[in-house]
Amino acid sequence: MMLKHKGINMIYDVLVVDDEILIAEGLKFLIERMVPECRVVGLAFDGLQGYKKAVELSPHIILTDIRMPECNGIEMISRLKEAGNLARFIILSGYAEFKYARSAMALGVEDYITKPVEEDELCSVLKKSCNFILESRKKNELILEMEHSMKEYVLKDILELSGADIEKKKSRLDNLGFPVICKRYNCIVLENSRVDQEETGKLFYQNIGELADKHFSFSKSRIVIPYSASLAIVILAFENEVDYRHLLNAAGKFRLELADKIGVSVSGGAGLIHHKIEEIRESFEEARCALNYKVIKGPDCIISYEEIRRITATPKLIELEDIMKLEACIDTMDDNGCRQIIEEIFWKVGKEKNLTLNDLQLLSLNLVLTGIRKMPFMQFQLNDYLGRNILSLESISKFQTIEQLKNWIINTIKSMNELMLKENIPKKQDVVAKAKEYMDKNFTKKISLNDISERFFINPYYFSQLFKRKTGETYNNYITGLRVSRAKMLLEETDLNIYEICEMVGYSDTNHFNKIFERRMGVKPSEYKKNNHQS
Repeated sequence: MMLKHKGINMIYDVLVVDDEILIAEGLKFLIERMVPECRVVGLAFDGLQGYKKAVELSPHIILTDIRMPECNGIEMISRLKEAGNLARFIILSGYAEFKYARSAMALGVEDYITKPVEEDELCSVLKKSCNFILESRKKNELILEMEHSMKEYVLKDILELSGADIEKKKSRLDNLGFPVICKRYNCIVLENSRVDQEETGKLFYQNIGELADKHFSFSKSRIVIPYSASLAIVILAFENEVDYRHLLNAAGKFRLELADKIGVSVSGGAGLIHHKIEEIRESFEEARCALNYKVIKGPDCIISYEEIRRITATPKLIELEDIMKLEACIDTMDDNGCRQIIEEIFWKVGKEKNLTLNDLQLLSLNLVLTGIRKMPFMQFQLNDYLGRNILSLESISKFQTIEQLKNWIINTIKSMNELMLKENIPKKQDVVAKAKEYMDKNFTKKISLNDISERFFINPYYFSQLFKRKTGETYNNYITGLRVSRAKMLLEETDLNIYEICEMVGYSDTNHFNKIFERRMGVKPSEYKKNNHQS
């Protein structure tokens, strides 16, 4: 039966090196007949030839004799190790050659087969090597996945939080291999239109990383951060100066191919190019803001922040204080408060003498866009709710008086508030209920906040806050309570060892488990067990 990794049959390439041609060919025959997961990709008949073929073919396993002319097996292995060859070596050794075998062991060779070769021994050693390679690959992939997740968390901190610990975060990113000293950084936010389809969300993330590598190959480094079922963030780092037009052109091709791959429309917002890694946050906010403007530009395009700055370059008619009041009312979904602020703004605007109708229309559009900027990041389906033509200069042009424009803004912002109420509240409650149900069934496994967020397509930071608001306790506190309750039951009703109970309730470190249990129960697990068994 072939070894499998991630559902794929693994085939292992083997190079056989032996100066006796008949033995080499016999080994090839035996390997391919008895170990179907192995494929002999080459034969070599001395150490020099073996070295050249190993460099050329990069086999997973090299089966080599020790005593050969020109260059013996030990010398060949030593040279290959120095060249960075990562093959698994198996040596063929007769009893009289044991001192050579010991030299091979010193080079890190762990497997050897005694001559004459027995079929069962050959089969066993090869399978052992295959399993070793498979496990090594799994570990390496797990490490890479963990590093990628760590990069995501640190970047999310930089994107969403204040810069209080920015130096610490930069240091962690540097340790994880993400460049913190580059000439330029940029952020692009992408949204697929089918937010209601889980399968589309999976396709979205399956394709986005590979396509980012393809279209942004001119960047030094890039990372894709999943944000929700419909949203993803692409962070780019550039070693050299980069032309913004060239970047937007690449982003447009990237968006187009991604949309073709997943079969739904994809929209994007591109922030400006910034000089420092801590300025990624600014590029992120710019990209978010640009994506909001799809209600004007329409879906299926990349909108640059540079472009929307031109749209909003209107006469300064609104005081910053009034904008902040309006944003506060939108945050709390206060329709009456929004109406009062808009009435007040238009009262002030009405006193201006030299305003044109075009100025008033642009002012009105920007007031509505202020409201859109306050929409939660996961609610960009606004365009589908309000209708494509309601937020465009063409549609606004039909309003010819201040009163008409004012009423249009009031009604539009009211519609936004209704959307947030309609879309957010029921779904948020469902996510928390489903997450609790999932944790109740799986708390004995290792469950991270990232696992939950990926399973239910929700931003982990947002989920953490939502969980606390809905349940009154943190996600971590809840899952700890489940684990301690199960541990108490096992301590009371079984004779299992503490380390066994620790593993059974989802912890891998006994000391950590002891501290958590003692913090909750006031006594260590061993004392709790002793007290209950005595009573």
